[in-house]
Amino acid sequence: MISHASVVPAQRSGDVVPEVEAVSAVERYKEIVALADESVRRMREVDHQRVVEALDRLVASQDRMAEAVEQEMLTRVGVTLLWESALDLLWDERWLTMKPLPNPDESVPPRPQGHYNGMMELAHQRLEDSLQKRTLFRKGS
Repeated sequence: MISHASVVPAQRSGDVVPEVEAVSAVERYKEIVALADESVRRMREVDHQRVVEALDRLVASQDRMAEAVEQEMLTRVGVTLLWESALDLLWDERWLTMKPLPNPDESVPPRPQGHYNGMMELAHQRLEDSLQKRTLFRKGS
C-alpha cells in the first residue's frame, strides 16, 4: 500500500514541527569531538590487538624457521656420517668406484623429513646387512 505522506518538509508545509531542544554550537562540537575521541580509542584498541596477534604469529613463524634450520643441519650431519660409514664399509670393494657425496635430489615428492631420514637409515642398514652376508658366504666357501 502506498502512503500518502507528504514529501514536503513540515517546516515548508506549514505543519507544526515538534520542538527540538536547542543545543549550542559549543555543546554540539563537544559531542562530536567526544564521539571522534571514542572512535579513535576503539580503533587504537583494535589496532593494539592486531599488533599483539601479528607479533604472536611472527614469533611462532620464527620458532618454526629456527626448528627447520636446526633440522636441516642435523640432517646434513646425519647424511655425511652415513655416507662416510658407507664408504668405510665399501673400502675393500676395489672394483667399486667411490664418488663424492651427491647433491640432494629435490625432485622427490614432499614428505615429512622423518620419512626421508628413516629411508636413509634403512638403506644404510641394508647395505651393512648385504655386506655382512657376503662376508659370511665368502668365509664358508
